[in-house]
Amino acid sequence: METAKLEINSASLQRNANRIYGVVVVLGILLSAYVYLSADKIESGTLQLIEHEIPIFGQLQQLDSALTEQELYLNEYYANQDRNLYSVDFKNTSLKTEQLLKQLLEFNVAPQQITELTQEQRKITELAVIFDQNMQFGTGAKWDIAREHLGMFSMYRQQTKPIVKSIAADTDERVMQQYKDTKKNLNQTSYIVLAYSILMFIVATFIGRYIKSFILVSVKNKRLALFPQRNPNPIISLDKKNNVSFANPATDKLVTTLAISKELLYQSIIEQAKPVQEQILLSQQVHDRFEFSIGNKTLDCEIHWLDDLETWDLHLADVTQKKLAEEKLNYQAYHDQTTGLFNKNKFYETLNSQCEQEEHFIAGSFEIRNYSKLISQLGIEQTAKFVVEVTELLCPLLEDIIDDYPFTLYQTSEKQFSIIIEADFCTERLHKIVHQIETKIERETFYNAKHIELDFGFCCFPEHANDKSSIMKCLNIALDHAISTEHSSLIIYSHSLGDAISKELAITEQLRIAINNKELELYFQPQLNIQNNTIVGLETLIRWPTENGFIPPVEFIPLAEKSGLIIPLGEWIAINACKQAKYLIDQGYKDIVVAINISPQQFQHPDFYNMIVGALAFTKVPAHNIELEITEGVIMYNEADTIDLLHKLKAVGLMLSIDDFGTGYSSLSYLKQFPIDKLKIDQSFIFNINTDAADKAIVNTVVDLGKNLGLTLIAEGVEESEHLDILKKMGCQEIQGYYFSRPLPVLQLHEFLQNNQDLKELA
Repeated sequence: METAKLEINSASLQRNANRIYGVVVVLGILLSAYVYLSADKIESGTLQLIEHEIPIFGQLQQLDSALTEQELYLNEYYANQDRNLYSVDFKNTSLKTEQLLKQLLEFNVAPQQITELTQEQRKITELAVIFDQNMQFGTGAKWDIAREHLGMFSMYRQQTKPIVKSIAADTDERVMQQYKDTKKNLNQTSYIVLAYSILMFIVATFIGRYIKSFILVSVKNKRLALFPQRNPNPIISLDKKNNVSFANPATDKLVTTLAISKELLYQSIIEQAKPVQEQILLSQQVHDRFEFSIGNKTLDCEIHWLDDLETWDLHLADVTQKKLAEEKLNYQAYHDQTTGLFNKNKFYETLNSQCEQEEHFIAGSFEIRNYSKLISQLGIEQTAKFVVEVTELLCPLLEDIIDDYPFTLYQTSEKQFSIIIEADFCTERLHKIVHQIETKIERETFYNAKHIELDFGFCCFPEHANDKSSIMKCLNIALDHAISTEHSSLIIYSHSLGDAISKELAITEQLRIAINNKELELYFQPQLNIQNNTIVGLETLIRWPTENGFIPPVEFIPLAEKSGLIIPLGEWIAINACKQAKYLIDQGYKDIVVAINISPQQFQHPDFYNMIVGALAFTKVPAHNIELEITEGVIMYNEADTIDLLHKLKAVGLMLSIDDFGTGYSSLSYLKQFPIDKLKIDQSFIFNINTDAADKAIVNTVVDLGKNLGLTLIAEGVEESEHLDILKKMGCQEIQGYYFSRPLPVLQLHEFLQNNQDLKELA
């Protein structure tokens, strides 16, 4: 029955299709004929424009230019008396003009007007001959005659302009008319084509509605017969009761690959598809997709509901390799490639997650101390092996130490580990954990017989911070403080510490602005030779005045060193101290020595030597009037390089002194090796020299040592006359301190020096 219906529908469709086809063909032939005739007409008009009218415009422009050039050549001939302008340039242009006129006449363009132009051109040519003869053979009045000729040329040229414009206007009118005709033909053709298209649309709609029932019947057979059979991916059709109604050959290949039965595959797919089917029907969608695993494969299933056929189509694709690649990328995104620990990305993600749960937890970071030295000693690859060994020690160690709380260890940088402990302890237990880690680390010998130390920083949620950014800020503050604090490897964040760091950051930023705006001032403390009672030098000191008073150097100098601002600040101090020294020398204090304190960061900077030499050259101050004060800690670092740099500075002519002698890494060997001129005895030994026998004995020993080595001795912090008397008896040459003078600003220094003229007498 169904077959008979299909055959009747097919025959009826064929008859009606033939009739409609005949009508469409006839209409198509008529339309084609009309379009052909219209196109021929348009082509004819277009050729007329291209071959006749448009070239006329170009020739008219050339003609107008040629007429102008003739006049210009004759004017230049008059001005320069160069006959070539007539005999060559003018005649060539005149010939070109005549040819253009001839061509325009051949085009039958305004014959009467072209004849008028030809006559004007003839007048110009004839007058040009007379003009040339006058220029060549004329007598004293020839210039007047020539000017008359030029006036006539200008008149002839002016007479030609309206003629040329008139011809151009006529031509433009013809072009515009041709354009309108062409546009009209195109519009008519467009309307006919549009009407034909509308008719075809109506015909197509009629045919579509007429054969809709036939197409609905045949489409299923064609789809099932062609596309599914040839598709390399499995396709399965389910009826509305989830019975399998079709499965293509690729499904059999999948069953073979999985080594399972078809029934097991169908059962697994239907179980996974049921929730998705319900969601599609509820949301009135037409398709969705889901993934599921079976055997060793991961399959992507795109499911479609065909409402007219009441059928589910499932298109399967093997995405196993894609999933493996995604898992690999995910692993790389959240794991350190060397140690396999979770990385910084995972750490941040976990912090966010933990904060959202609002449960107590502890976040910590610990860093390998002096990691950069390990890199320089072992190299990057060997240091990586070293870090792997540290990781292999930490993981089981932490499992033993923190066995009662969940925790996760992360590697957040090449030298830093982080940890999250899901616990609510925050002080005493952390100290015990860190102590156990340090005890184990101290006993271990790592790669290449190396020992290490760790610095630890911890903070607690929510006591110290309540979001990821705040936690990271607290962690960094605690860890940085642990790294920078000697004899303390563990710092647990506190609000007081945070406030102190915030204050440091604020002062550091203020200092940066003050340096840029040159708001700091130099003070100078005079130094007295107590053996002959003369001022021999000045120590340069930095002061920072603010609206709220002076900020002490002991407060901002360490911050400058920590932040790196000591480099630009030190350069500013050096240049301005040299300027002041140069000023005093020019005022007559020729032997005065201005001392400049050099921080360890300055001294170790690769451009330090060039900066000092540059300051001397810029200010033109003699090098022997400048003294560099260097601490013992500086000269004990990298002894070979220090010796080399000190000798280079000494070769320039600079004075060199050791500041705060006796408080640092005092060593008699460097006093012999280094080219030092002066030792500054630290004020801590001077304060009680009159009451403390030990201090007095130390100072006396240093003085004797300095004198035996040929070094100048200067004592800092001399505040009492008893200090002065004792030092003078010991043979100490120089002092500085409040007993003689406090640090002075520049203007007060000048007054002070004027009141102490002994120095000038030594010059």
